Amino acid sequence: MRKILILFCLLTCIGCLAQDRLLTKKIVYTVDVSENSVKSTSAGDSVIYNYKVNKRFFWEAMDYVMEQAKSKKVFFHQQNGDSIAWDSIVSKLSKQYKTAYGKELKKKDLQDILDNEIRKIKFMEEWTYNPNTLLVSKKVLAYCPIISRDSVALVDEDLQTEESFSFALGWIYPKSSANKDTLLICRDIRYTMPIYNPKPYHWWDSNLEAEYSIPFFESFIAMAEDGKVAVFADPDDVEALKHADIVKRREYTKTESIVVDLQAGNTAEQDSIIKLRYESDNIEYLRFGEEIYFDKASMNFIKNTNYLAPVIRIYASSGSFIGFYPLYYIRKP
Repeated sequence: MRKILILFCLLTCIGCLAQDRLLTKKIVYTVDVSENSVKSTSAGDSVIYNYKVNKRFFWEAMDYVMEQAKSKKVFFHQQNGDSIAWDSIVSKLSKQYKTAYGKELKKKDLQDILDNEIRKIKFMEEWTYNPNTLLVSKKVLAYCPIISRDSVALVDEDLQTEESFSFALGWIYPKSSANKDTLLICRDIRYTMPIYNPKPYHWWDSNLEAEYSIPFFESFIAMAEDGKVAVFADPDDVEALKHADIVKRREYTKTESIVVDLQAGNTAEQDSIIKLRYESDNIEYLRFGEEIYFDKASMNFIKNTNYLAPVIRIYASSGSFIGFYPLYYIRKP
């Protein structure tokens, strides 16, 4: 009897694992670990780098990766998988630096850049989701640290930051999973990313295949409106949205000019307000809130999804972009 019970438990566990569904086998996208702003003083304008992660542990992780690369215990790779020698990376970085700033990259400057200016990470991942909770699980297949430096720019009469220098060091393909010596990179980093890329031959860049994404979003909407999954207007809200509010968040109006027939065969244009609803094909972005660790033994990032929301771009009647509209959030229990 005991053996039968154990077998039943094992089969149940296997069945639960089998429930996870594929969202993408490969997606590549970039996450900024800092949110940059302009600081204006009497001495001038400067860029302030506000880190969205635990700065101490993030730099400990990056320092560890650089040390392993310099000592040839791990190698960076190109997009096609070919390995790159550390000296070749330094040489390419020096050439790009000279082109950008018109001066040689000294040894001390190089170390300062590696110590302070890796502000983006490009991830290559496989995504699955649980059809009962709709939470997305991410398996990091590779990652690419990116050196990034901003400058102050005048945009529409406002001072804003603008990337002035960027250099991708190369891809790290992690070792087998270990989870023995981990660093907490962040408890909750929030970012919004595009999920459809129209560029040909780059299907993996910020792109979900429609055959997987559309069923996911349709389930997302249906389960939210049927009350099968709790959704929130904001990830920090205490109360979940009620049915009427969930339905209302999908509704919007649009003004259209229509031609009406008048007497004597005349016509005139007339503005008419049309009531519409957001559908799965209106969703072009995803917003994630994640907890991220770095595991030294496997040299990999471990991600846990705290919450996510399908996001729709909103435009004014003139066609100008207004901002992002998260439909609603789901979050981990």
